[in-house]
Parts: sequence; structure tokens; C-alpha cells
Amino acid sequence: MDTQVIVIIASIVAFLAVVALVEALYLLWREFWQEGRRKIRRRLRDLSAGGGHGKETFDLLRSRQLSDDPFTDRVLSAIPRIRALDRLMEQAGSEASVLQLIVLQFFLAIVFYLLLWLGLGLAWPLALIGGLLAGFGLPIIYLQAKRAKRQTKFVAQLPDTMDFLARALRSGNPFTAALHAAAKEMPPPVADELAITFDEINYGLEIDEALYNLKNRVGGADVAYFVTAVLVQRRTGGNLADVLNRIATMMRERNRASKEVQIQAAEMKLSAYILIGLPFFVAGVLFLFRREYMATLFDHPIGQVIIFIQLFLMLLGYLVIRRLINFRI
Repeated sequence: MDTQVIVIIASIVAFLAVVALVEALYLLWREFWQEGRRKIRRRLRDLSAGGGHGKETFDLLRSRQLSDDPFTDRVLSAIPRIRALDRLMEQAGSEASVLQLIVLQFFLAIVFYLLLWLGLGLAWPLALIGGLLAGFGLPIIYLQAKRAKRQTKFVAQLPDTMDFLARALRSGNPFTAALHAAAKEMPPPVADELAITFDEINYGLEIDEALYNLKNRVGGADVAYFVTAVLVQRRTGGNLADVLNRIATMMRERNRASKEVQIQAAEMKLSAYILIGLPFFVAGVLFLFRREYMATLFDHPIGQVIIFIQLFLMLLGYLVIRRLINFRI
């Protein structure tokens, strides 16, 4: 490629990177100084993440803006599955907005593109593909991992929460009062989700619909057991406190069995991590001490294609191993 064209492309990419960085810093500054407004947005966003259950009077609350600027809000709303991305951030407990996430993704894509193109010397089409995949994929992977960790913590706290609700019901409190007390006394993230459910009920939503929204926000079979038990009791009657105690005992036994299975699968997980990390370790050692052995692989176009194919196959193998050792109890 002509040197002048490369300089022009590098200048454009550098300009876009600076613009993205300035925009990201401005958004962070605005969020930092508008604390009260951020808390209100957070509460509205929590209430909007429940899903499709609710009456028409509640729809106005759910249709929150994705940006303060009307034009930017319309553009973001037109993006396919943007609400699913918003819900992913909410389930992960992220304080950032969708606009901030998109700006971060573009900024990371430009950084990785420059790193692969100018730093490692890859051909610009491969560097562009790698930069886009890394820039847009890594934040999503991070949010998914954070959501899984938050859901695991929620499920671990749920049996104690159900016992707390059972004791509150036995003391004569109605279900909504017991829910409010649990939202105050239990640790997060259970307290946060129960507080959202209680707020939805206070804003006029039916208890059934608020519990459906709780199940949609958190996900998982354990939350579905809790919601189903409450809904069945409301329709058929019975002692809800005893039902909650039995389900809490069942959840504890299920969690204990799941941990035993995880212990048995720990060796397979360690083997998978070693097999995945070994090629990177060997390549790093060769690159440091015998760089001429690796030069052809990085400099030649066919070698660069081979690197991408190897990375893809390694990722595919990791996903297969992950499916093999991910037992469901």
C-alpha cells in the first residue's frame, strides 16, 4: 500500500480515537457530577428491565430514554436488540449507560486495530477484523461474566431470603410487607431486586406481574421456583411460609450437590486452561528468545491467516470443553 495512503488512514483512525476518548471522558464527568439525576435514572432503569409484563399505565415508565439528546435516543432505539443490551447491563449491575458502552466499544476497537496494525504489523484487513471483534466482543463477554457472577450470588442468597420471608409471614405480616422488610435486611443483590419488585407494586403493578418481572430480570430455575410458589399460593391458598421453607431446603441441597459436581469437574477445567494457555506461553517464550522463528509467522500474510485460524479453533475448542464440563443439577 502507498505510504501516503497509510498516513492518511492512520491520521483518520487517530482522530476518531481522540474523539471517542474525549466523548468517553465527557460522559464520565457528566455522570459523576449529576449524582442525583443518576440515581433517578438508575431506579427508572431498574424498573424498565423487567420485561413485557405490566399494564399500559406502567409502559410509560418502562420506555425510558437511552440518551438525553432526542436525536441520539432515536438512533439508539433504532438499533436492533438495543433493549436486550440494556437489560444485559442491568442484570450485570452496571452503572454505565448504553451510549457509554457503545462509545467504549468503538474506542477499544480503534485501540486494538492500531495495536494489531502498527504494533504487531498485521495486514490492515486482518487488523480491522481483529480490532472490531476484540473491541465489541470483550465488553459483552465481561458483562456476561459479571451477570453470571451476580446471578450465582443471588441464587446463593435466595434460600436465606425465603426463610426470612417465611418468618415474616408467620409473624402476621402480609406478603408485601415481608417483601419490603427483606429488601431492607438482606444483602445485595437480593435486596436490590426485591426493592425493585416492591417499588413496582407500589407504583400500581399487580403482585403477579411484579414477580414475573423479577423472574425475567434475574433468570434461573431457583427464582422461577420462588415465583411459582408464591403465585400458586395466591391462586389456591395454603400456608406460604411452609412452602417457602421447603423450597429453601431443596435449594440448599441442590446447591450442595452442584458444588460437589464442580469439585469433580475442577480437574477437567484446569486441564482445559492449561491446554489453552500453553500455545500462548510457548509463542511468548519463542518470541522473546528466538524472534526469528516467529518472524515469518507474523510477517507473512499466510502466517497471519494461520494465526487467526488457530485462534478461532482454540476458541471453538474452549467452548466445546466448557459445554462438556458445565453440568446442570
